[in-house]
Amino acid sequence: MKLLALLMLLPSFAFARSFDLRRDTFAFANETVFQYGVDERGSLHISARETPPRYAHRCFVMSRAVLQFWQFARFEPKQPRVSWEEYACIIHRIARIPAWSQRTEQVVVPGFRDLRHFSETMPGVLQENLGAWLPSYLRVGNYRMAMGHPRAGQAAAARWLEQSLGEGKLRAIYIARFPHLNHCLVAFRSERRTGGDVRFWLYDPNYPGEPAWLDYHAAERSFDFQPRWYFPGGRVNVMRVYISPFH
Repeated sequence: MKLLALLMLLPSFAFARSFDLRRDTFAFANETVFQYGVDERGSLHISARETPPRYAHRCFVMSRAVLQFWQFARFEPKQPRVSWEEYACIIHRIARIPAWSQRTEQVVVPGFRDLRHFSETMPGVLQENLGAWLPSYLRVGNYRMAMGHPRAGQAAAARWLEQSLGEGKLRAIYIARFPHLNHCLVAFRSERRTGGDVRFWLYDPNYPGEPAWLDYHAAERSFDFQPRWYFPGGRVNVMRVYISPFH
């Protein structure tokens, strides 16, 4: 019993339905076209990169793919590995299933134990076949980033997100602080705090293997996102994505 109690005190980022940040996400990162930096005063600076990024504009693609692999893929490490072309076909099959689908049949990925193992070993086949970045920038729901966000809507988003996670549903969210922040992440765990506040733990495609947090403040009906290398931290607007063809 003492061992069990100690284990319960350890920080855990495993999701109730077995989602694990260290297992069910990509080993590589989404990059940005421009160079971002936050100075000591918390001001964001944006400049041109000296060398072009190798894999950029893919936060939506990677977040959607994490949902799809978690729901629609089954890894079979004991099965023999197949060719590059066959893995490309497998990735295409998974990527074509809408993230909001209720499909229960899973696509087998042979030769790897999980998505992290697959993306560490064969990053190229995934990056080439998960999808192009341009369609995600032309999504119907993207117009919302420049619109007003009533506090009632942000409170509803927090309730939806907390309820979904409590029901075992992984959720992608779109956070924006127009015009400097336009980013997609995946929420996998919520943590209740005092006064109705909630901390949401996230997968950030820009930070492979490292959890991010987003705090909901009930009294203000607003969200704060933690400081990142591309954002100084602070108030953001949260929107739901990949729940229908229009979001």
